[in-house]
Amino acid sequence: MKSTVKIGIAVGVCAIVFILLLTGLETKESTTSTAMVGQPIPAFELPEVMDTSILLDESLFQQQPLTLLNVWAAWCGICKTEHQFLHQLKEQGVNIIGLDYRDDRIAAKQVLEQTGSPYQAVIFDPSGSLAMDLGVYGTPTTFLVNQQGIILHRFTGALDEKKWQREFADFFEAK
Repeated sequence: MKSTVKIGIAVGVCAIVFILLLTGLETKESTTSTAMVGQPIPAFELPEVMDTSILLDESLFQQQPLTLLNVWAAWCGICKTEHQFLHQLKEQGVNIIGLDYRDDRIAAKQVLEQTGSPYQAVIFDPSGSLAMDLGVYGTPTTFLVNQQGIILHRFTGALDEKKWQREFADFFEAK
């Protein structure tokens, strides 16, 4: 009887620890982080995910008045949910650059081939060096970058229409 109680307590404690760890791993929605806001996009030279012979750099952001930089990964379930909304933004003329974060390139290519790409280009960042320079701590994270390469806004979490209106729409209406 005593050993059954001990086993039950041990299983209960393990379950609680597991649940706490699991909830701690989820990306929390946040606009409170101002890391990099007001700063230039870090200098980089990384390959394009679909064709690694193409090297991309910070000049990507000089092509449009405003560009979203969306940090995502094939392994990120929330990113897959957000992907549909990014397609809507692309249809509305929003310029979006993807940053494929600490990912397997083949898996990322498969996601983009299967679902279509909402991105004008996708930076392949297998070591996470650019994402770390940007202060990314979870995916998805979206930055708004102006034509001079300055980060205007940052949002961590999956974008949808409501969050877009709250976080980013005013920047695009003002242009």
